[in-house]
Amino acid sequence: MNTSLIAGTAAPVESTEAGEAASLRWEHQRAGGVVVIRHRTAVDMQPTETWPDELAAFLGMSGQVGMVGAKRLAPDGSIVSMGEFVIHPKGFHHHGKGVPAQAYRFPEEVDTIAGGVVVMNEEVFDEVGGEALLGWGQIGLLALGIAVRQTGRKVLAVPQVLVTDAFTPEYQEDEAKKFQERFGFDWFCADMDAVREQHFEDGLMWNVRYHAAAMPFEKYEERGALVWESYQKADFFRKRAHHLASAAKQCCPNEGDLLLDVGCGDGFFSHMFAQQGIEVLGIDPEPEGVEQSRQMTSTQQYPGKAPRFELGRGDDIPRENESVDAVTLFDVIEHLANPIVILREISRVLKPGGKALIVTPSWQFGGSSDAVYHGFEYTMEELVRQVGATPGLTVVHTGQITGVYRDLVIVAQKG
Repeated sequence: MNTSLIAGTAAPVESTEAGEAASLRWEHQRAGGVVVIRHRTAVDMQPTETWPDELAAFLGMSGQVGMVGAKRLAPDGSIVSMGEFVIHPKGFHHHGKGVPAQAYRFPEEVDTIAGGVVVMNEEVFDEVGGEALLGWGQIGLLALGIAVRQTGRKVLAVPQVLVTDAFTPEYQEDEAKKFQERFGFDWFCADMDAVREQHFEDGLMWNVRYHAAAMPFEKYEERGALVWESYQKADFFRKRAHHLASAAKQCCPNEGDLLLDVGCGDGFFSHMFAQQGIEVLGIDPEPEGVEQSRQMTSTQQYPGKAPRFELGRGDDIPRENESVDAVTLFDVIEHLANPIVILREISRVLKPGGKALIVTPSWQFGGSSDAVYHGFEYTMEELVRQVGATPGLTVVHTGQITGVYRDLVIVAQKG
């Protein structure tokens, strides 16, 4: 596909006042058998003379394609939205972070288009009632894409760059509420399993995509007690470990407080917490991890109780409701395909006022710190949004550890 047919030359329009944001609507124009749909804040298109005919020919030759859309950039150069609607753990609006850059070099099939500039075959536009759907505002474009898919045609997102003014936070929040009411789940931090079960009256299912780790997580066979070894070998890791152990102690200020270490791995951080006098229970879904944790801590001395370890999954924590004082989730969330489920479980087992301490390597634009095993790496904004969307949890502290991974640190409290 020649994606340059859509781009033409784009120029930014003047900023829209915040007070007018709620009244923003989609505009469309017809030319040469093609309908061009754009937001009033998006772009002034200056296409070539032949692009409508060329695009109409492409859509005509490929009868399976019903809608093509492009991503958007804010005037300051930051990515506002891909203009696509790919469902994934970070939320539906993909910000171009946490996945390989080459993912945006080619058109890809999506559920629907959320922003930017969209082009459609004129016959398809009329067939699905495009005029009426666009009258719904921002959510109208989402519904239009779903209507196209219901005809059996594909919706494509292409990696073209167009310039736009960013929407106000108030406008985004209002549209998110409308989406929740219309489709029944949150567009920011969706439960992937629940989304996959969603369908429309005619049986159409969401085109759910998982950006998960590239390989099975067989760290124990390949790496052994990696975290314990890293502590012995690397000064920066020792400093990181002591800093995080101190943070965990602040989450368990009272004698007898129970800390649950979810995804404890080889037990190193559970060991560090117990060295602080904290009562610790570590759980991990891998039997090898539980066995290694028990073995590595069996010869250690502790000021209080030695850490205990059990087999257990974070998405089905083997604890009663409101039974622990604190939870740690260290270097885990970046491996998860459906993190909201584990975050809900953490909220469930925390006592009122209890705290969750979450640590993960930060996304550094241009590459992952572990492209093999990390499915997602977060920016602070994304991590706060992900954790903050969890019922019962409120983010009360954020921080970052400088070093190799520039770890993000979040403390969330059960309210």
